[in-house]
Amino acid sequence: MSRYDIVLYGASGFTGAYVLKLLIEEQKQHNVSFAIAGRSEARLKKLLENISQELGKDLQNVSIITANSYDESTLAAMANQAKVIINVVGPYRLYGEAVVKAAVENGASYVDISGEPAFLESMQMKYGNIAQEKGLYVVGACGWDSIPCDLGVNFLKEKFNGQLNHVETFVQLNTGPAGYSFNAGTYRTLVLGMANMMTDGLGKIRRSIMPERLPRSSFRAPKRGTFWFNEKVDGWCLPFYGSDKSVVTRSQYFDYKLRTVLPVSDFLSSFFPLATFLTKLW
Repeated sequence: MSRYDIVLYGASGFTGAYVLKLLIEEQKQHNVSFAIAGRSEARLKKLLENISQELGKDLQNVSIITANSYDESTLAAMANQAKVIINVVGPYRLYGEAVVKAAVENGASYVDISGEPAFLESMQMKYGNIAQEKGLYVVGACGWDSIPCDLGVNFLKEKFNGQLNHVETFVQLNTGPAGYSFNAGTYRTLVLGMANMMTDGLGKIRRSIMPERLPRSSFRAPKRGTFWFNEKVDGWCLPFYGSDKSVVTRSQYFDYKLRTVLPVSDFLSSFFPLATFLTKLW
């Protein structure tokens, strides 16, 4: 049985609809075969109707796969039809592992946009070796968390005149025409992440996937408090507890282990200005 190049799981959600538009454009340019998947066939059909009208394209030939994160058999059937699953169903700590497991067990690679360190690192611990043995890829955090940060650090390391010791990144939130808003799934992810921060067992997971100590420079990055003022950005900052640090740390670890490229010793990601971030949360 032939597989679709991509199956988009969670297509009828906020992010899924956006990704679907990108896939339609990608199909036109590169002849990529894809299907959409989710719990409700009716919602998926309605999505295709809406986007067909919006883009002026006939989408009647786009295949629909019904799958549910609580039903392993439907996830396995979906994975058996995919070369790559793009999973946009969050929070991933609640719904993600079943999809990763189904993908790896049934010969599909897996991509998501998770920004949840505990989920990302536990998936590497549980399924990384199995995926590698099968020639599959499990790649998390392929969105705003954390591609710009991870690639940015590597770009800086390549271009830096000398050995790059530590990096600080800053994120500023700007309002659009409609003001500030939070996607409901993103908000749930944030709340669950903060609620479980002390019980996720990240230390144990990290010792499992990164057991060896790496060489460190004698120079140390400046210490930052919970709230601190940065003159260069002219604003109050606070740490960003998303996946950037998790992703960058693992990239630096394996870059050294596999290619003996000296790692960036310290990395800090921060939000500024503080007032803007708190306003967005409120």
